[in-house]
Amino acid sequence: MKKILRALLLPAILLLLLTSCNTETTYFNYTFKGEGDTWTGVYKQEASQKLITKKNKVSSESSKRYNLVLRYKGDQSDLEEIKQMKYTFKAKHSSGSQTIEGPVAVAMLKMSAFGNGSVEKEDSAIKVTVEWDGKSEEFELKNEK
Repeated sequence: MKKILRALLLPAILLLLLTSCNTETTYFNYTFKGEGDTWTGVYKQEASQKLITKKNKVSSESSKRYNLVLRYKGDQSDLEEIKQMKYTFKAKHSSGSQTIEGPVAVAMLKMSAFGNGSVEKEDSAIKVTVEWDGKSEEFELKNEK
């Protein structure tokens, strides 16, 4: 009798543990693209949000990684002539800025970060501003869907 009780009790405990802590993960992996007259930009986001239900309480964990890459539309050798440059981006849940003293190398036109917190949604727009040697350009990056 004790053996039968043990055989039934172990699966019941496992079932109870599995149903008391439920998790659901949603992914927000998007690529936002856009361009101005002189510059193009691509912002890639890989993010997830996990909803955790434990004992009738809901909490969440999120993580995100983004990468912003700018590209000069003209001759890449022109970048070496830039004396000072600053570019920024602003989204609903993230922002960043980079200042470069010339000459500018293509590798300097990248910005990335990772962490946790709010993530950009599918319909977000990301505003990019590029300033170089007294010139300025603004454009938006939108999800390519």
